[in-house]
Amino acid sequence: MARNPDPKPGRWILPLVVLGMVFFTWAFVQRIDPGEVEDAAPATTTTPTTAVETTEDGGETTTTTSLPAQLSAYLDQIIGDQETLEAIETGMETVNSAWEDRENTGVTFGESVEAFETLVANTQDFRNLVSTNLPPSGFGDALSQAHQQALSASEKIVTEADAVLDGLRSTDTGELRRAAMLRFKAAVEEFNLAADDIRIAVAAAALGA
Repeated sequence: MARNPDPKPGRWILPLVVLGMVFFTWAFVQRIDPGEVEDAAPATTTTPTTAVETTEDGGETTTTTSLPAQLSAYLDQIIGDQETLEAIETGMETVNSAWEDRENTGVTFGESVEAFETLVANTQDFRNLVSTNLPPSGFGDALSQAHQQALSASEKIVTEADAVLDGLRSTDTGELRRAAMLRFKAAVEEFNLAADDIRIAVAAAALGA
């Protein structure tokens, strides 16, 4: 029987997560400041958007509308926020699963703490970005309300990510950490639903622009 040279082959998981989050942080700060976008793009500039609808006979019709540049820039930032959040959620799940299966992965408590601390910091950066990417004014209450829902969800994401870390450090048998993970994932879903509402509000604003 061949001997496994690495009895804990999962030990590489958390270092890779931490490395990935370091790269994520670097990429994160390279994103365009929403304020710079607003200053660079006058409200009268428009960006064409195309929608394809299916008719009753199975055909398709294409409708092109003009999206104000500030609204387009805001929507692009929201899409970027969702991609950022997806990376954070994947990291949280990876670190949590590695700790749950630590007898096989071989990850240590210190490695798990370090990885979760990095992810908590990333959620704070994410929340700050959402709070500074304000929707342009003059496009209806629905857009402002949807953004407030997204901002509220981003606050919950930070709170629950921190609670996961606290749960890891607690003396219980994992109940606090697992419960916090469920709340974290619920907050992520809440943000994504708010982002869907933002898309709907943007589409409605574009039609009324």
